[in-house]
This record gives sequence, C-alpha cells and structure tokens, in this order.
Amino acid sequence: MKLLKNILFTVIIILIGTSIPIEVFSKNESVKDDEKVIIEKQKKVLTFFLNKRKELNAKLTVTQKIISKTTLQYKFTRSVFFDDNSKIETITKNANRRTRKVIPIISDYESNGIFHSDLKVCYFEHIFKKKGEEVMLKYEKIFTDLKFLDPLYFNDYYQIDDSEIVIEIPEWLKLDVRELNFELETPEHSTIEEEKNNIHTYSLKNIRGAFRNKGEPRRSKINAHLILIPNAYKVGERNVKLIEDVEDLYGWYASLVDQIGNKNDGLKELVVELTKDKTDDMDKIKSIFYWVQDNIRYIAFENGIMGFKPEACQKVYNNKYGDCKGMANLTKEMLILAGYDARLTWLGTSDIPYDYTIPSLLVDNHMICTVIYDGKKIFLDPTEKYADLYNYAFRIQGQEALIEDGDGYMIERIPSLETSHNKESGQHNFSINESKLEGSGLVKFTGNRKTYILYLLSTIPKNDWEDFALSYLSNGDKNVQLNLFNQPTLKNRDVDVELSYEIKMENHIIDLGEELYVNLEFDKQFENFEMPEERNTPYEFSGKYFIENTSTLKVPEGWKVNYLPTAIDEQNEKYGFSLSIKEENDTVVYSKKIEIKAPILDLKDFSDWNKTIERVKEFYADQIILNKK
Repeated sequence: MKLLKNILFTVIIILIGTSIPIEVFSKNESVKDDEKVIIEKQKKVLTFFLNKRKELNAKLTVTQKIISKTTLQYKFTRSVFFDDNSKIETITKNANRRTRKVIPIISDYESNGIFHSDLKVCYFEHIFKKKGEEVMLKYEKIFTDLKFLDPLYFNDYYQIDDSEIVIEIPEWLKLDVRELNFELETPEHSTIEEEKNNIHTYSLKNIRGAFRNKGEPRRSKINAHLILIPNAYKVGERNVKLIEDVEDLYGWYASLVDQIGNKNDGLKELVVELTKDKTDDMDKIKSIFYWVQDNIRYIAFENGIMGFKPEACQKVYNNKYGDCKGMANLTKEMLILAGYDARLTWLGTSDIPYDYTIPSLLVDNHMICTVIYDGKKIFLDPTEKYADLYNYAFRIQGQEALIEDGDGYMIERIPSLETSHNKESGQHNFSINESKLEGSGLVKFTGNRKTYILYLLSTIPKNDWEDFALSYLSNGDKNVQLNLFNQPTLKNRDVDVELSYEIKMENHIIDLGEELYVNLEFDKQFENFEMPEERNTPYEFSGKYFIENTSTLKVPEGWKVNYLPTAIDEQNEKYGFSLSIKEENDTVVYSKKIEIKAPILDLKDFSDWNKTIERVKEFYADQIILNKK
C-alpha cells in the first residue's frame, strides 16, 4: 500500500463523506508558531441556574489575560461557537485600564466542506501594538439545553501559564463529572463544600499551545478535559430526570426518530428495479447500498438538533443529497421495503475516544445503517463512497455502535479489520537496456486503499487517469516513465483495483565500465519522515496501512552480483519495516513490506521510530553492485 505521495496533492485530503485524512508523507515538520502572544491566566467558571420556566440552564464565564510577546503589531483573534441550544452574552475587553463591550462578528460556520447547519461563530479581535501590552478578554456563554454542554479544556491555541476551571454545583443538581486524560496532564483538583453549593476547582500550569504539529491527535485524545453530564435536578419537591445512563441517551435518540415522518411509498418502484434481477440476498443488499452511495450526495449538517435527527427518507431521495443520518435513514427504509431487517445505528468515529460508559451526546458524531441477516450484523455506511459491503472504513472499525432494537437498543462493536485488509501490493520486473531499467509493473489495491483510489479517480476526468497513475505510481520521480495498459472501472467496487503498465527508469544505473551500480527503489515511502526532536505530541496516522512490493532484475549475461544492501527487519506492535535484496538464479529480487499496525505513535516511540527511518533511508540510498565476469 502506497501512502499518498507528494504529487497531485500537497495538503491533507479529507475524503468526501468520511473523516479520514490521508497523510502527505513528506518531511514531517512541526507547524511553525512564532508565539506572538501568551495567555498568562485563563479562568473558566461554570454555574447552573433555573430559567423563568424552571428549566435547567448553565452559564460559562471565560476570562483570559493575554500578553503580547512581540515588538510588532499583532492581531489576536478569538472565535467562540454557539448554536440553537446556546448563546453568547456580553463580551468585554479591558485594555489600558479601560473596559468596553466588544461587538462581535457573527456568521454561519463551515469547515472542511461540512456545513454546520445551526452552528454560528462569534468572532472578535484585539490589535496588540507593542511588546508587553496586556488585554483582559471576558465572555459569557449560556447553555439552554444541557445535553449540548461543551467539554471543558484547560488548553488553548496559545500557550497558557495558568489555567483554572471552576464548577459550582448547586445542591439541587445531580451532576456527573468525568475527568478525561488526567493521567497525561495531571491537573490539580480541590473541592469546597458550602451550604448550598459544592465548588470544584481544577488547575493546570504551563500548558503548550494546541494544534501545533502535523498529525496531532484531537484534543479529546491527548489533553486533559472534563465532560459534564447533568443527570437530574429538583424544582421544589419535583425531580426532573435528564440523562443518567445510556438507556436515557437512547431514549432521547429514539424520540427524534419518532419525529422523522418517513413516507417510503415513493421508493417502492426504485427498490423493485434495483433488486428484480437479483436472486442472492447479498446482491440485493449491495444493490441498494451502492445505489445510495452513488446517487445521494453527501452534505454534512452537524451540531444542534440537526446533528442527531435524521431527515425523512422521501426528502433525502427527492433532494438527492443528505447528511450521514439522512443517508442512513434512506438506506434503512429501502432495505425494509426489500424485506430486510435494517436498523438505524449511532456511533462515534475514531475521532472520538469515548464509549457508551459516558452517556453523553459527545460520544456520537455519526450514523450508519445496520442490516441483520442470518443472525449476523452488517454495518453499512452509505457516506463511504466506493466502499464494498464488508469494507468498513477505518474511522468506524472497532467503534462501539448503538443499534435500534424495538423498544430497546443493542450495543455492538464494529469489527476491526487486519492491517493486511488495506493493502497495496506491487510487482515490477526489470531488465537493463542501455543504462536504463525497463520492464512491466502491476499494482493491486484492496480494502480501504481500493476505496480511496476509486474515490480519487472519480474526481478526475477519465482522460487524465493515465497522468494521475504516472504521478502516483512514480512518486513524482521525473526519471520514471509509465505507459498504462489498463484503466479500472468505477462500476464494480466488489473487485480489487489493478493497474498494469510498462515502466522505464532513467538515472537508476551508474555505469563505470567494469561495474554497474543499480537502484531498484523509486517509491521511497517514509523517507524523511522522522519525528522532530522538539515535537511534544503524539503522531496519528489516518489508519492502518500495508505495503508489499516485489521488484526483480534479471542479471545481464556476462555480469555477476558483487554486492547487495544489508537487509532490514524492524518489527514491533505498532509498525514493521522489512526490506531485503537477494539473488535467486541470476535474478535480483527486492522485497519490501511496510506495515502501520497502530494509528498512534506516542512520544516514547519516537526514538526507535527515528532510528528505523534512518536505517530505511540508508537502505533506499544503497545500491546493488554488478561486476563484469
């Protein structure tokens, strides 16, 4: 499997309909940060109150003391998000001993092509004009529906000297406070019990800025934070139950499903047409699943109630677009019409490190359809373009899923597929012709790699496919020329993608008359992919990868092998690099096998990783030496 190379793309690509970033495997440099400002003190205070209708609300008050560290003018910006279940109240800033209200810019929010239908961004700024200048920013955010309460983090985009979180819990509120990643950043915690309040104070000092490094895992995976789950509260003698466990969480989801208003009569003719020539049940299920992938455009609507309530199947069908919930609901209704047991299914993708031991909306960010056939569950994600029936995207593999089950629910874990499932395998056969390497090549893509390649090809005009294949397979090496023999089809996702071609490589042979120096390597995956010494966060790959390539070179008549590079075999639980060159019956055989077995490299892994990459670089640079007999 070949990781996305420095060819047609120079940035991380987000697949439409997925959350899976594909790494650009070039030099891994930290994102530069001149640290123009520092937050000397940050304080977040969360309080709870009953509104006029005796409904539970919360107020988050955030203050930040920000100091300029540059002699140059610098614009400090701050964005705060809110939606239909929250609002931003007074924003003030105190500069030069003057406190004044800030008039923010408020707009809709879109990120990575995802339209957040009811999410708004409140944007405000301050211009620092000299080093040492200070400003105190303060804003208040009111939560009117506490199911949508934000997690509380200690860190910020900028470095923070001292960060404090205070939670005031009134006696009439039952609040479940979950501490996440405290073993990684070890905040201090103290509690004061007052007559009518319990006050919890958390503090953490000397916090680095967030989002500084390429491939940095999401904050929820590596940074200390708090998740707050209001279970119940009292109004006089009346007890109002909210969400205490996963049963309550599912009950709320189910109440939204009851409001969908599906009318699937208009889909009957389509379902009959899609299944009429199919006798096998799996073929019928595939036909429906693939039709939704191919004919419904994925447009994400996130956050607020629209982040959890599916649109009616008839609306998605008529519009020919929908979000993950709408597409899952349409798939379910079409499968039901075809006579199958199909269920809506909630889950959190691999972006989210939580499971259903935390009964919170924060656990879920995706919806798919589960079909139960012959007692087995098949998980269908119609947003995953060009995925075949059992080719689960890495982002949902191993994740807990909450499945409809009549009046109740089931919790199942989606199967994790072996690393070799996502495979790119290549076979190249070379001979020497006038100081050039010439021959044939065949590359096969399976699993998620196949899905990815099919998606890329679908975005490129067909007459540009050969140029794409050349750039991809040659890793942008101008010394490599390809002549593609075949072009894959986008219509049959149930077969592996294969590309066969003629290949010629210049400048891979040095002819010294009595000696030939030959290098068969032209991919150089992971070359210059060391982790910088200053990097202070783990690195997260976008998934599991498996590369297996074999290249052969027929030794020319009258020549013999004098030297072969020393083999490499580095294996551990997270990755494996196995590179070797051997002589077999007057043929040189270069075998390369690279596996990324686990998605995250921790800081403790960096030293061994860098040593391995250094050995890989040396191997790539080394050459086969042939001598005249």
